[in-house]
Amino acid sequence: MAGLHVYLRDRAERTPDAEAVVSGDKRFTYQTFFERVNQLSLYLQTIGVQKGDRVGILCKNSHPFPTILFAVLQAGAVAMPINWRLTAYEMEGIIQTGAPRVLFYDEDFAHSLSRVKDLVEHPIAVEADGELTEAFASIFAAPLPSLPPAAAVTDEDLALILFTSGTTGVSKGCMISHGCYDAYLRCIDPDLRSGFRFLAVHPLFHMSSTSMILFNVYLGNTMVFLDDDAPVSILKTIKREKINSMFAFPAVYTYLLEEIRQNKRDLSSLVHVASGGTRVPASLIRSYAELGIPMGQGYGSTEASFVSHWNLQMGLDTAESVGKLFPGVQVKVVHPDSGEELSPGQTGELLVKSPYIFKGYLNNPEATKKVLVDGWVRMGDAGRLDENGFLYISGRYKEMILYGGDNVYPAEIEEVIHRIDGVMEVAVIGVPHETMGEAPRAYVIKNENSPLTEADIVRACEEKLAAYKIPEVVFVAELPKNGLGKVMKHVLKEQALSHLPVRPT
Repeated sequence: MAGLHVYLRDRAERTPDAEAVVSGDKRFTYQTFFERVNQLSLYLQTIGVQKGDRVGILCKNSHPFPTILFAVLQAGAVAMPINWRLTAYEMEGIIQTGAPRVLFYDEDFAHSLSRVKDLVEHPIAVEADGELTEAFASIFAAPLPSLPPAAAVTDEDLALILFTSGTTGVSKGCMISHGCYDAYLRCIDPDLRSGFRFLAVHPLFHMSSTSMILFNVYLGNTMVFLDDDAPVSILKTIKREKINSMFAFPAVYTYLLEEIRQNKRDLSSLVHVASGGTRVPASLIRSYAELGIPMGQGYGSTEASFVSHWNLQMGLDTAESVGKLFPGVQVKVVHPDSGEELSPGQTGELLVKSPYIFKGYLNNPEATKKVLVDGWVRMGDAGRLDENGFLYISGRYKEMILYGGDNVYPAEIEEVIHRIDGVMEVAVIGVPHETMGEAPRAYVIKNENSPLTEADIVRACEEKLAAYKIPEVVFVAELPKNGLGKVMKHVLKEQALSHLPVRPT
């Protein structure tokens, strides 16, 4: 393997006329896509970008993103996708940590760069008002005199710096090697059908999306980029582009489901969909199965990359799990305090070792030592492996609620509440309790037309859960989320502690 960029080179040789990228009214075959990558790679090398230099990508879901990604990899540099939802203050921390030599950005996000533009040697505007800037477009105007030299890289060389989502604190830059993604791609079933049309609506700065770009190029699929996750926009794109598969957060599928139920939509092209990045409710998987749309899911993290996967062929009776481990992945379940390995079926802290794990946090050896121990990544999740090899996640250990002497895992309560008709989203946290220490509280977003009451939700929980797990219920219009759409439960907890009295018995 001579670097992840070779997948595009090989694909352009094998299927040059196949459609590779669709973005608005722009359509590129694999040959054209490859040529544009080469033009941009030559430009990067012309301005002095060398092997190991970092290149930031602050771009929306549009065709420049994959072009920049592959051009950076071909130059032997390190791609640094950046969350475009960050504030100027947050962006300053990312840029100072990542120190990119070049920063490609869309003008829509220029305001977040107000504190950092002077820190970057080559800030390059890419799009403005949905069109390529003159400066960026000019890179592709002249014919390519010859293929630019591709830097020689090894499996150990860095390919990407991906920043953690920061649901519990400051984002850290995870160093991902070429070998990490390559090992994952090589474990993919070679009989998987190629020629699919994939909808890239999930934010491209997320690890799931970068892996999907590489995955689809590897298989020769068409990637349709959409910078709008509104249900109507997604469904119109599925119909117009005859989309076969897509990836999105569970909340996106929840709102899609409401639109599908209210308005008849043509989804005949969909073969399967995938979700992840946060817990995927089994009830959501079952709802899509009833529509004849298989939904798969996976478990992992930016640090551990790809841990497990679940699909419908594994049986709906295991939909509460996150499936079985990817080839080469080892999981240990240990006591969170003693580190003692637990027996199958027991719940403890999950540790992961595999060919796919990160190489540590950029410029942060102390944080690396806390998470990466003797080659094992401490996931921070509570979970268990059953006797059949299915992995079950109970939630984050920091989110566990200690009600008296009993452990309460929010994910279990959230699963029950999510099944209730009219519930769109739910997040459960622990709040102070006068006699029991902590007790669960559920923050619920319901469909605006639903007659659902707090009492209805409590009754539904009483039918399924032990008395100490029954939550107090609070309806809200929105939940605090980070830039990737994950609920920030620590913010909910801070809000609860700041103005709510201790809950009495």
